[in-house]
Amino acid sequence: MLDQGKLSEYSNWKQRLDLHMDPIDLRLASVREARNAERRFCFEVITPQFKRVYQATSEEDMNSWIMSINNALQSAVEGRAFRDKPTLSPGEAGPGGMDIGSMLTGGRGLSSGYTTHNSNAIPSRRTTVGARPGTARSTSFDDNPDRLLQMLRENDQGNSWCSDCGSNNKVEWVSLNLAIIVCIECSGIHRSLGTHISKIRSLTLDTNSFTPDIIELLLLVGNRVSNMVYESKLDPAAKLTPQATREQRLRFITAKYVERAYVEPISATLSRYPSAEETLLAGIKKNEIQQVIYALALKANPNVTDKSRGTHTVHLALAAADPAAPSPLPTSTPAPAADKVVPFPVAELLMQNGAELPSAPPAFPLSRAAQAYLELKRGRRAVAESSGNSYEGVGSLPANSTLSPGDKLQREREARLQKRVSAGGRLAKSPIPER
Repeated sequence: MLDQGKLSEYSNWKQRLDLHMDPIDLRLASVREARNAERRFCFEVITPQFKRVYQATSEEDMNSWIMSINNALQSAVEGRAFRDKPTLSPGEAGPGGMDIGSMLTGGRGLSSGYTTHNSNAIPSRRTTVGARPGTARSTSFDDNPDRLLQMLRENDQGNSWCSDCGSNNKVEWVSLNLAIIVCIECSGIHRSLGTHISKIRSLTLDTNSFTPDIIELLLLVGNRVSNMVYESKLDPAAKLTPQATREQRLRFITAKYVERAYVEPISATLSRYPSAEETLLAGIKKNEIQQVIYALALKANPNVTDKSRGTHTVHLALAAADPAAPSPLPTSTPAPAADKVVPFPVAELLMQNGAELPSAPPAFPLSRAAQAYLELKRGRRAVAESSGNSYEGVGSLPANSTLSPGDKLQREREARLQKRVSAGGRLAKSPIPER
């Protein structure tokens, strides 16, 4: 029985008698068709602690259960933040009526007329990114350094546990380009792999690294969504544990993010497109962040050009998230407030994963917010280059090459924060400092 974000087992679900075992909290679970099962029509529900296998009466019934559980766990995870995000209406799903997350966990589509026992079920939202305005493009958590960490945990309970080992100890580190939250032990391994694999920051120390675009990216992805992609082929028995040694962590994390050993290969079931690059471009145009993550996990080139328009991926992402107005606003309509910004999480995801700032102008007009995003990125890159630092698309330095005393103080402060972050990496015994 599916009810209130939990999967329970009863001998008589109508009267809720004879509860067989503790209900499964779907906020911490995933579901997929059972692999190597001896019986037909089996599916498995996986949590960090265990795996349960169930047998349906038919393939159609199995697929319906998988999709229903996927919808219920997504609703349970999104919880109170759900009302601020777009919902899925009939006909708006991804290829074949499915989103990438459901397909990677075994969903095959919900048969018409099928209903779950969850009277409070909420339709699964499309994994597109809405234009949710912010108030400023530079975000500061100086007054409450733990606020961002709390926000991410409230948004997805899976972020309370390390994405790699499942530990709940000092899970305060984030990989900007993977959009996951990890513990201090695993963060040291991530650092040792180099920033081209994982860009580690502290959620409580390096507060100036988190722009509205990065925050929106972390809220939309997080541990559960990322692991749907990066652990889709992983045998639950082979999952890293909090008690793992450094050598075990290194082997697992390298296999997961460098070799992509647990990513489901591209197929007609997962993508209508034959290559990772085509899957990436399609996901960008539809503003579907999970499809973009899947394509990047397949090692798609983030700088691929859309041949039909001769357009760079970043320009496509900006236009998909916030299309430019087709004509000037009527005089009776007030212009948007200058201090309002639109987050661009897909563009930020591309930038964090190696997409370059396009040098050629876009093939179509960009919105004011998209232009502001590009200008800010160019300004940060110019400041980073002038100071001899590598540009990673983060920080909050101004675009001017001549810094005011306040800006110099800000730069010194960020340098001190970075030293503290690096010290955290050394505590994790990372052998190679972050480049």
